[in-house]
Amino acid sequence: MRSLGKIDHIHIRVSDSARATDWYSRVLGLSPDARYRHMQDGPHGVIMMANPSGTVRLAISQEDGAGAISGAIAFVVNGQDFLEWIDQLAGERVLNSEGQTIARDSVRDQSFFCSLSFVDPFGNPFEIVSYDHTWLSGKLKLAKRAPV
Repeated sequence: MRSLGKIDHIHIRVSDSARATDWYSRVLGLSPDARYRHMQDGPHGVIMMANPSGTVRLAISQEDGAGAISGAIAFVVNGQDFLEWIDQLAGERVLNSEGQTIARDSVRDQSFFCSLSFVDPFGNPFEIVSYDHTWLSGKLKLAKRAPV
């Protein structure tokens, strides 16, 4: 039976990522997680910050005029549940942020995890994440990413 595992991370949009990184580090005791360093590059770079045990993760991204939480809530599941969530969301005709119905080709290969982003009827963003990357890559026939 499909079930959500736990919250994987929460996206936080900020107007100054350096100042935010400092604040989350100083005030909340979070630090950048080196495993996600590859996600910092590009126009929509993300700094994944975590507590020492890795049980709390915030994905910090810089965006002009940002200030309130307006990002996605991400849930982590195992590989089999990830496949079932794709089918469930597709069956319910759930849309992604571009207005396209979720399907197996909606899965994003993030190098060591897979993600599926979607919105609720009000436009609130959510994400299902699975770290069963190798298994899912085979099941979904994901194309290998070029090294960065």
